[in-house]
Amino acid sequence: MIQLNPRHRLKNLIALSLLFLSTSAAVHAQDRIEEVIVIGRQEFLETEFTARRTGANVDAAKLMNQVPGGAANNNGPLTGQIQYRGMSGPRINVRVDGMLIHGGGPNWMAPPLHHIPAGLMEELVVEQGIPSIATGGGIGGAATAYWKRPDYAAGDNWVFSGDTEASFGTVDEGTSYSGVFGLSSNAQRIYAVGSFDDGDDYEAAAGTVDATQYERDVFGIGYGFRSGVHEFELNLHRLETEDTGTPSLPMDIDWFDTDVWNASYRSEIGAVGLALQVYGSDIDHGMSNSLLRPTPNFSNIPLPPFVGDDNRSVLARSEESGFKLTLDWAMGNGSVIAGVEGKDAEHDAIVHDPDFAPFFVNNFSGSEVESLSVFAQWSSFIGARAYLELGFRSENLDMSTDPVDAFPARLVDMNPAMWPMGTPPRAVWMLREGFNNADRSQTDNNLDWVVKGRYQATDNLVVELGFAQKTRSPMYQERYLWIPLEANAGIGDGNNYVGNPALKPEESRQIELGFDWVVGDFYFSPRLFHRNVDDYIQGVAATNMAVIGVSANANGDPTPLIFANTEAEFDGVDLTLGARINSNWRLEGIASTVNGDREDISDNIYRVAPSSARIALYYETNNFNAKIEQVFVAEQDDLSRTNTFDPASPNNSFAASDSYALTNVFLTWLINDEFTVSAGAENLFDEDYTDHLSGFNRVIGSEVPVGSRMLGQGVNFFGRLQYKW
Repeated sequence: MIQLNPRHRLKNLIALSLLFLSTSAAVHAQDRIEEVIVIGRQEFLETEFTARRTGANVDAAKLMNQVPGGAANNNGPLTGQIQYRGMSGPRINVRVDGMLIHGGGPNWMAPPLHHIPAGLMEELVVEQGIPSIATGGGIGGAATAYWKRPDYAAGDNWVFSGDTEASFGTVDEGTSYSGVFGLSSNAQRIYAVGSFDDGDDYEAAAGTVDATQYERDVFGIGYGFRSGVHEFELNLHRLETEDTGTPSLPMDIDWFDTDVWNASYRSEIGAVGLALQVYGSDIDHGMSNSLLRPTPNFSNIPLPPFVGDDNRSVLARSEESGFKLTLDWAMGNGSVIAGVEGKDAEHDAIVHDPDFAPFFVNNFSGSEVESLSVFAQWSSFIGARAYLELGFRSENLDMSTDPVDAFPARLVDMNPAMWPMGTPPRAVWMLREGFNNADRSQTDNNLDWVVKGRYQATDNLVVELGFAQKTRSPMYQERYLWIPLEANAGIGDGNNYVGNPALKPEESRQIELGFDWVVGDFYFSPRLFHRNVDDYIQGVAATNMAVIGVSANANGDPTPLIFANTEAEFDGVDLTLGARINSNWRLEGIASTVNGDREDISDNIYRVAPSSARIALYYETNNFNAKIEQVFVAEQDDLSRTNTFDPASPNNSFAASDSYALTNVFLTWLINDEFTVSAGAENLFDEDYTDHLSGFNRVIGSEVPVGSRMLGQGVNFFGRLQYKW
């Protein structure tokens, strides 16, 4: 009978691995020379994938392309959102060192992984399939990014260590410099981190794509202490992003000034493990529609804010804090993890016209979200060949927002007779009055549960089966966007939206069947999944005439959408496979396909990744590693008519994305134990293609027409130097 250590941690259980020992050796060989690693951890208990940096990439979200079922929604060079099995944005539980940092600003120009540069990220760990209850909420999946930090030293003496990188890429003339510098003993460590990312507009095969430049600087310090069973960690980070394009959104990043802090404590009380984490963030954000692109003209209303070019800027602020307390202890052949988790966030955003000072729109005013969850998870071996996990989470979530206002509505306040029914200011006034007089407070009580198990059917085959219910409350944007704007957490479909305070939480029920099969040096691991989502939150055609009038006359979209509860279904298959050819050569691959459908009407879900496959051939020696990767992406013609069939609007196009194939080459040399050199080429043959997950271009005069999907990056020759000591 297998016994678990009383000091239980899920990751400790991987020592009981029963599968794929032959591929494990190949993984360790890659670790030594810092090559990109995607570890399909096909052990008996742990089913995770770990992605590490490739090439000169600066957007950590793009690492999801290395994960079966994974993809990235690319709204800009630093604005990628994780997609997993057709779901993205707030439906994914994305954490940075355990912290929940929601997207900075109302249009998620700084999604969660914006807050950790790829050069300072140790790894991105994606939990395959149905996430465990202890991982947290989120109906679409779970991923955690971890900051680099120095190890504790072996002895009492202080040791100075560092991990530095410098990289460049030709496709955008981008450069990235990062470093972690630390002083460590066996009981303490103090360290500093820094990162500088900078790049110009990128080159596609067809030409330069405007408003795709970027600039981000990150600084931070950390301190760790351990003694016996006690361990304490404190980290503070400052992120400054300036002049960064988001061409699939109506504005670009003027600045982000972000402060993040995170403190954690771990200990043992007898046979019970304790972990406490508290954290917070303060995000100050400015955006502009004329900083990196020509100023648009989307209205002909004869009022000062709308005469001539419609120059707009937005000032946004977000304050968030959270905590998580977890206890774990052994119980028979298994363990229990239980705890409580809370989050409090407040968001504000106001629209200005730099050419007309009196103009303003309170986009969001004091929009507050408070959540408190309790959770428990039991896991245990059943006999010698089976493992079972059960968990539940109960969440109470309260939302509220303050009254709003806008310059056009104040015109009606000052002179009602001048602005009768049918005039744009009166329509804005009607929207303001209706919103301010409505009930703006909501309370949701959500329940999640998970049942999943693994069974070793034969010496070569492990079968996994899982069932789950996961819930998601609406975002503040989905409930409190009172005037039609594109402030919708980065949907990127070119439509104006309005919120709906009466939205119900989404409720997802999922079933998953997986197989981990290995024969000699060959492994094959497919996963089949089905998910129904009741009350799926989706934009539908707005019918309020005031909403339609304001959107058409003042905001450039005659067919706005309103967030509503609908029904959705997701089905798909993803898999990993690999084979060791000999001591130097091996082959690995992943493949994914997913269908997302509306069940209340005949339509497809918007922005679902097309079917894809990646096959990589590796050559490995003690000091050299070569990887040749072929990427195949299928045509995506399962388009959402609701989101993209809009002949009256120039902001999007109902057009399928063609299939394409890319060739990538990665080379790594281990010069010595400290110095590593990497080089290679992405899209080696300069393929001309369209990225289906990039959204629609909003930049006038670019190589990409307004309303068309963004072009993929052309050939990128890159180099990277890493020095560790």
